[in-house]
Amino acid sequence: MRTDDLLNMLGNDRVAEPPSAVVLWRWLVPALLFSFGAMAFGLGMRLPLSQGLFLPEVLPKFLLPVVLGMLAAPLALRFAQPLASPRLVWLWAIPVLGVALLLYAYLTTPSQARMMDFTGKTIMPCLVSIPALSAPLLAAFLVALRRGAVMAPMRAGLIAGFAAGGLGTAIYSLHCTEDSPLFYVSWYGAGILITAGAGALIGRKLLRW
Repeated sequence: MRTDDLLNMLGNDRVAEPPSAVVLWRWLVPALLFSFGAMAFGLGMRLPLSQGLFLPEVLPKFLLPVVLGMLAAPLALRFAQPLASPRLVWLWAIPVLGVALLLYAYLTTPSQARMMDFTGKTIMPCLVSIPALSAPLLAAFLVALRRGAVMAPMRAGLIAGFAAGGLGTAIYSLHCTEDSPLFYVSWYGAGILITAGAGALIGRKLLRW
């Protein structure tokens, strides 16, 4: 049997295992509830949201990571198919928007306030909480990918990390009181990159055949 025939057979096999998407939903929904509960009861939710998070100038701190998670999730699942070649170009839209928002904030913030807005008061809680809240979600993605036939385990883990990091960051934003894009674009981005890096390293070991 040729290698391509074997990979096609693995990609089309639906008998022994449920599809990775089904497995993901089985694990992702409880993981989301767990992370949300950990944020709400462990860190505390910022209330009322209508006066904090959902102001036009603050909404991107929630919306951008949510969109990142929603874009990256189906791309990660495509890696479960051995012959799939996911196009990752759309993922670049989120960092491009983030950089544009960062530049806008830099230009519109008074020079004497820029460093204060950039450092904020919660850098370390942010860098610890985002990967921690994203960890259950990353585990759900990796369990789902394990049910497939991943041929690029490090890349699959990386994209799964971006998906989990985006969703975990959105959950954290419901707690965070840092509203300057100088802070949240920079440090939310760092938290997502930490999660993505962890996904790549774990995926390289866990997802290979």
